[in-house]
Amino acid sequence: MTVNRHHFRATKATDRLRRNRRDAMLFGVCAGIANFFTLDPTIVRISALLLLWIFTLPSLVLYLLLAVLAESR
Repeated sequence: MTVNRHHFRATKATDRLRRNRRDAMLFGVCAGIANFFTLDPTIVRISALLLLWIFTLPSLVLYLLLAVLAESR
């Protein structure tokens, strides 16, 4: 079975990770990650909650850094 490795790449070479304020629940970080990797935002949000539960401090710091440093769309 072959895997399409291009499925998880950004849609354009110039695309960057950006917060998606339109589909945001808090700061739009999970929605931006979902757009970047062409995933469903719900999957990214559930994954973020699991990571937050397991690795509380690193996950919280990473989320807040992305909320501050990532451009808003």
